[in-house]
Amino acid sequence: MSTVAKLQRTILVTGGNKGIGFEVIKKLIKQPSSINNDLILLGSRDLKRGEDALSQLGSPTNVHLLQLDTLSKESISFATNEIKQKYGGQLDVLINNAGIAPTDDSIEEARKTLATNYYGVKLLNDNLIPFLRDHGRVINVASGIGPIVLGYVSKDLQDKYTSTTLTSEQLDCLVEDFVSALESNNLEKSGYTTEFPYLAYGVSKMALIALTRIEAQQCCDTRKIFVYSVCPGYCATDINKHGPGARSAELGADSILHVVNTSDHELKNGAFYRDGAELEPICMDEAKIQGFIKLMKDLSASK
Repeated sequence: MSTVAKLQRTILVTGGNKGIGFEVIKKLIKQPSSINNDLILLGSRDLKRGEDALSQLGSPTNVHLLQLDTLSKESISFATNEIKQKYGGQLDVLINNAGIAPTDDSIEEARKTLATNYYGVKLLNDNLIPFLRDHGRVINVASGIGPIVLGYVSKDLQDKYTSTTLTSEQLDCLVEDFVSALESNNLEKSGYTTEFPYLAYGVSKMALIALTRIEAQQCCDTRKIFVYSVCPGYCATDINKHGPGARSAELGADSILHVVNTSDHELKNGAFYRDGAELEPICMDEAKIQGFIKLMKDLSASK
């Protein structure tokens, strides 16, 4: 019998070499159910950094390195084939943790951010959801900025992003319309706010939360697969240069692990969670919105 066949779950964590993803893996290997039981694939864009992360973890035998860059279609294809060849094409949990934030408000950075945080996750899910066994789950790591940005766009856009009949193709069009509006300097005319620095990051997470609902419905219609989005909270990571006021990456990992380990009967398929609590798709709390705008402006000024 193969090693994989003896394992209880096969779990892939993208962006697992540092930050929140690393903390997720560190906590997984300490769970009683995971010790010498779960097979954990540590996804890392850079092999050397992935190897360093394995060393920091103590090189556990049930954690394997998988080179994976969600910005690269070729890398996603290669990783898909590796999972198929080495691990029998079977997964139980896919944690889409890898993501980037733009370094400025340029069109190039916006496209790169959306390509990684939205299109890359979508492509990876398209490739790997067929590998999930019954009662498998996908966790798309989003952000509280998604509902905040959605609370600041036009009512028409709010209705479109939250529509229960929204399709994957329609969502792609919404994202492309945003990029076009950014390129033509017509954000306000298109229903978007210009108050947020790094707006593309917020839109990428807003779209990811909407994608989660679409994928959950698709999987529910065909198989016993569950898809959730999670906000890890504003955590001290490389993305925000470990900014002031951020909570620890360990707490962010706990928020993700709640939807990894909680029974599917206790969770709502397609929902958005933080620290075990379901969040609304649109944030209308003006204090939170203004606080976030200030935070983003402070981060922008520090770069």
